[in-house]
Amino acid sequence: MSTLNVSMPEAMRAYVEKQAAEGQYSASEYIRHLIREDQKRQAEQTRKLLGDYLVLSAQQLDEDDLSDVSVESLLAEGRARRQGQSS
Repeated sequence: MSTLNVSMPEAMRAYVEKQAAEGQYSASEYIRHLIREDQKRQAEQTRKLLGDYLVLSAQQLDEDDLSDVSVESLLAEGRARRQGQSS
């Protein structure tokens, strides 16, 4: 295992140490836990995005709209729909 030194404000360090103690972790274990949770969140977002693209692809195939079926067009349409949903 390798080591990574992280600089942070004292208040943040106190928070990490408090959270680690409450969860019965070491500070390093707590930080690794946070990173694993972030990795899970990122993977879930990627899976959802790929699912959205598959739905868009299927819709275009169902509508026989094959004139502009490309990865780029699917990505653009998926991004536009996601932005519209988050607004």
